Amino acid sequence: MPKQDSGDKNESRIKPFLITISYFISFLFIRIAVIISGSAGAAASVAAKEGEISFYIGTNVILFGYHIHHFYFGVILICIAGWVGIVGSKYFNRKHAALMYGAGLGLFMDEIGLLLTWGDYWSSLSYILSLFIGGIFLNIVYFPSFWREVRKNLKKQTYSHWMFKRIFSNEKVVETADEISEKTSKTERVSLVFIGILFIIIGILVLMYPDLVYYLVVVGFLMQGISNLVRAREY
Repeated sequence: MPKQDSGDKNESRIKPFLITISYFISFLFIRIAVIISGSAGAAASVAAKEGEISFYIGTNVILFGYHIHHFYFGVILICIAGWVGIVGSKYFNRKHAALMYGAGLGLFMDEIGLLLTWGDYWSSLSYILSLFIGGIFLNIVYFPSFWREVRKNLKKQTYSHWMFKRIFSNEKVVETADEISEKTSKTERVSLVFIGILFIIIGILVLMYPDLVYYLVVVGFLMQGISNLVRAREY
């Protein structure tokens, strides 16, 4: 099998990065826009629910008496991105598809709490699930080699308890984790800036919605526990 050169590797990382950055930008943009405009629970939305208006385009979009939430636009973008990625297009390439997919997913995830709670746009579920998805994207972009090693070890095992035992006793996994830790401390400036901005945004969200602290602490303890188990193999 031909070895993939550095140019191919960089190219393969561009699309996941585009998805990640467009996802975060889309989510933050639409959330801030809703907060500023006050469209969540606005008079037009209430009037549409009560059947008082059929058409309105402003802070809300009402067509034929239906409130068109922005997650619909997100679904449309995801569908277009899927078509471009699978079928292809003479107008868009796969990088464009990556941007559309990330933007569409951001619009959709902004209202995931509204969908799961039957109408509560401000539900903390939107932040929790969106941060979870964002964490997955960040792992795909910055730590792909580590998770490839984890997947390889999981495939070799039949029973779950043997899976974890094999992962934490495998020298290659430990070496990979160490290598990732070393490389992480030498990341490029753009990565540091991106992560720094992300942490600032999370801090602002915690100030606005203190309930997020509970979930962030739980996730932090779980990740630290896994990290310590991997590192324990060194001693």
